[in-house]
Amino acid sequence: MVSRVTDASESKLSGGHEISKDEVALYDRQIRLWGVESQARLRKASVYVVGVTATTLEMAKNLVLSGIGRIALHDPREVTAEDLETQYYFGADDVGRPRDAVLADRLAVLNPLVDVHITDDTVGVGYDLVVAVGTGGGGDARLPASRAVNARCRDAGVPFIAADAFGLFGYIFADCLDSHQYVEEQTDGAAADEPVRRLLRASYKPLDISCAAAMDIGNVKRAVRKYPPLVFICQALASCADCHGKQLSEDELCSIVRRSIQGRGIPDSMVDQALIGRVAASWATEYVPCAAVVGGTLAQEVLKVVTGKDMPVNNWFAYDALSGDGIQCCI
Repeated sequence: MVSRVTDASESKLSGGHEISKDEVALYDRQIRLWGVESQARLRKASVYVVGVTATTLEMAKNLVLSGIGRIALHDPREVTAEDLETQYYFGADDVGRPRDAVLADRLAVLNPLVDVHITDDTVGVGYDLVVAVGTGGGGDARLPASRAVNARCRDAGVPFIAADAFGLFGYIFADCLDSHQYVEEQTDGAAADEPVRRLLRASYKPLDISCAAAMDIGNVKRAVRKYPPLVFICQALASCADCHGKQLSEDELCSIVRRSIQGRGIPDSMVDQALIGRVAASWATEYVPCAAVVGGTLAQEVLKVVTGKDMPVNNWFAYDALSGDGIQCCI
């Protein structure tokens, strides 16, 4: 839901911060894209990231190069030889080291103006945004489940994003709380010389409510244009505590998906068996080109949240590398 804000001014989003001439020179190209005020807000922003995957690498790299103020990483899992095939910042000498420490070392070199560090904090409260990547429904005691992190963020009033990329598929889910304010530039008529900047508000749902939301599908052929079937598979995987890091057969994933949509008004025909089979073959694997697309898109959504410029995805983005489709929908 999006509404016009009538009781707030744009200055509440700008914060009145200034940036140095050196920063203006360094970030000149992006400042031309989103303006000095957005760059100043980005410099003051802090993001907590739990889960280091190929998707995390792509997102974090883009954020650091963009000039975000502070980024904290949490993932104590050790780098394995298999990780070297999908994480191009990892080297043979890094095997056995914590993933978060290795990635933090590489990111710090990219932009010395950005504070990149690791943390043992598993909550993420105190940051402007929390991002959980590849944590799903849990299943790994070293990483908190996405829904649990989202619940704590809700209690603390902190926006939350969950994301994952597996094989040829991926998703992004955003919960920017009940009222997220953002600036959107709109052109009022073809003759307008300058776009009009409007302050708007959007409301979001937490992950657990979205994944259990009842729906009035009606005509299935018409519904699949609005709600990509891949989203319902992603919802099932995001909620499954027994799926983390483990291969799934087509029958196993089918059972998980059917249980997830049962009682929600979503017919089984909405999610066809062939798609489930393709996702099952991709699950628990990483494919760098797909992770790059999802991670790059994820970085864009993070920038929208922390700068307050343009509306972040509300609330699901599903990516299918086989078809090249990246579709947004609200559930």
